[in-house]
Amino acid sequence: MKNLIYTALFSSLLLFSSCNEDEVPATMAVDISLDHIISGQPLELNGKSFTLPSGESFTPKKFKYYISNVKLTNSKTGEIYVESDSYHLISEDGNKSIDLGMIPTSNYDQITFSIGVDEIANGKTDQTGDLDPNSDMAWNWNTGYKFLILEGEFTNAKTEERQGLVMHIGTNANYKTITQSVNGLKAGKATTISLVTNLDELFVDPNSLLLSELESTTIMFGEMADKVAENYSEGFITIK
Repeated sequence: MKNLIYTALFSSLLLFSSCNEDEVPATMAVDISLDHIISGQPLELNGKSFTLPSGESFTPKKFKYYISNVKLTNSKTGEIYVESDSYHLISEDGNKSIDLGMIPTSNYDQITFSIGVDEIANGKTDQTGDLDPNSDMAWNWNTGYKFLILEGEFTNAKTEERQGLVMHIGTNANYKTITQSVNGLKAGKATTISLVTNLDELFVDPNSLLLSELESTTIMFGEMADKVAENYSEGFITIK
């Protein structure tokens, strides 16, 4: 009789333990990492030269951009996680990750985010954190933010002289939203979403830019800035 009791008790404990192991936690830790590449190589600032898609030699000196309004979606169930106060300044010589913290658990299979700052936040600069105007991303003569900065020097293909490139892209029209499919996010499991930012894409698809043929290599507003924004709207940041 005792053996039967012990056997039943042991079986119950095993069943209880199995149920606990199968229970999915209510929250899960998720973060995002970003790697920067150019010409198929890891980006380096202030020294190394890279070959642009145009064939021109380019030495990058500064690279920063905003990622904002991060959202995760489970397309099968319709569950959505939206990060609050979602503004992240990413830079090659600074922060290259986003910690979403503990979020509601789900098998998320899509990530949506924007490059730049949305119209509401872009309408004021009395803000803190990554939107602090002292971050070098606020226009010093107008309200609003630079969404992307790329600065450096290139070799002019016509004159063979070194020439500066200043690319400061902003304005509400150039705020671009991107959605990517993701794999590997399992409900209840801590996960890192790995993204790659490819600087080559700023110069191609759909607009090919040959720096040596530009009237001005200070690109801030107008048609050329819009073309750069069109380029970063697709293929610039992708899943690794």
